[in-house]
Amino acid sequence: MSESNEIPEHESPVRRMMADAQGTPFHPLRTLDEARKHDDGVAILQGDWGGQIYAVIPVQMILCTPDAMQKLLIDLDTEAWSCNENEGASIYYERKPAGAGVAGGMGGGASTGELWVHPEFDEIAEQIRRVIIGEQETINVE
Repeated sequence: MSESNEIPEHESPVRRMMADAQGTPFHPLRTLDEARKHDDGVAILQGDWGGQIYAVIPVQMILCTPDAMQKLLIDLDTEAWSCNENEGASIYYERKPAGAGVAGGMGGGASTGELWVHPEFDEIAEQIRRVIIGEQETINVE
């Protein structure tokens, strides 16, 4: 962290603080392009300021536009935490090898080497996958 102890915008505050407190490695990345330079680069979609991990996505899987990813995040956040009005919803890029956990509330998440979604979204996991690979524009949640 910087001298001011301010956490940079591209870092998840929850995972930065946990790594610092536990003395464990933390490898945040600034952009999708930077994440694509690493075999273990993932995108982490989260809401409620880290209170729930929605999805952990290997970046090589991401073929959709940045706008589609942002819309996916907002749609998932609206479904899970409509009371937050999309405050606290973020996409972070990190290095997380397959088998690594992703710290966060509601059980956190996992880097599996494939798309991981929070159990709350199991019923729409295939739609989420299709958005990520560019086959579908948005998820349909009824």
